Amino acid sequence: MNPTRVSDIVPTRVAILGSTGSVGTQAIDALSRMNVRIVMLSAGRNADLIAEQARTVKPEICTMETEEAASELRLALAGENVRVYGGSDAAERAISECRADVIVHSIAGLAGLPTALAAAKTGVRVGMANKEAIISAGDMIYRELRRAGGQLVPIDSEHSAIFQCLNASRAASVSGDGDPSVIKRILLTASGGPFYGRTKESIASVTPAEALAHPTWKMGPKITVDSATLMNKGFEVIEACRLFGVPFEKVEVLIHRQSIIHSMVEYIDNTVIAQLGLPDMRTCVRYAVSYPERAQVDERGIDFSTLRTLTFDQPDLEAFPLLGCVGEVVRRGGTVPTALIAADEEAVAAFIRGEISFGAISEVVLDTLSLTPDTAADSVAAIYAAEVETRARAQKILQKYK
Repeated sequence: MNPTRVSDIVPTRVAILGSTGSVGTQAIDALSRMNVRIVMLSAGRNADLIAEQARTVKPEICTMETEEAASELRLALAGENVRVYGGSDAAERAISECRADVIVHSIAGLAGLPTALAAAKTGVRVGMANKEAIISAGDMIYRELRRAGGQLVPIDSEHSAIFQCLNASRAASVSGDGDPSVIKRILLTASGGPFYGRTKESIASVTPAEALAHPTWKMGPKITVDSATLMNKGFEVIEACRLFGVPFEKVEVLIHRQSIIHSMVEYIDNTVIAQLGLPDMRTCVRYAVSYPERAQVDERGIDFSTLRTLTFDQPDLEAFPLLGCVGEVVRRGGTVPTALIAADEEAVAAFIRGEISFGAISEVVLDTLSLTPDTAADSVAAIYAAEVETRARAQKILQKYK
């Protein structure tokens, strides 16, 4: 694949946060084929992989989550002209130093909130693949973006699709500056995961290996399990409300097994605009970097002559109760969305370790939410406090299911 040079439309300096994860590695692959300069890579503790990436793209800065991992990376990159920083705030410090035109944020989970806020303060474009930061602190991120004159373009497949559909009208917005009143419905598509069509009883005791066998997307283990429980789609519903300024009642989930239509927007005149494409996260990354233009690629796209059927179905909320709980989470607001994320992270980690059953994931999360107080999300400290309290609460509940 040899994309056309797009130096006239693509910002030249790009930072990638979370470069060793699934989205980060695909971002490197996509952007290294474009006329851009990857100036910063950040990772957790995988020094071997980021060293390999750095030798290929030759960034100016690399950051690691710990000083120990940073020391390991410095040894691996001896002789390379790369500055390596380590520590829990290393990526935050390096974000302003790297002078990027676009920051691709693909750090997973609530751990990505500090860097999301730091990126928003730079005043540049943020290509956002971290849904948890938007769900827990979207208002704060938008406030920083507006204050600094920055911009957010979603990278998550469904939200990238919605953003592209919204660009067909004055409804285009990811910071509340569009006109959501012309939106009748956002139709958020879902593959249905590996257990589509099965009953709650039949999937209660499936193994981690079965849950990690996603039919369409290649992702990290946590998000893959979330796709199996449909919790990930629930997160995306909340994210859509936050990103596009629409109420929960205007977001509808449709099971679409072919994963060709990535989402749709229905307008008040009953016109529906859909975004179609092969399931490939690199497409979303390219669009976030080249927006509002498009980078040409020579790779073959959809062969419509082979698409015999596109199917749609309603999700089974009895079999997948975590998707059904998001309406209440949105209604309660405050730090409750943060609690949902933290409880799910604890439950999924326990499942992957083999400590609880698949069915217990939803029970642990719902039990934890039932004990979660309504607290205002009016500061970063309040969000972090809710996270810590929720994890402790979830750990106690997990003991009943082990």
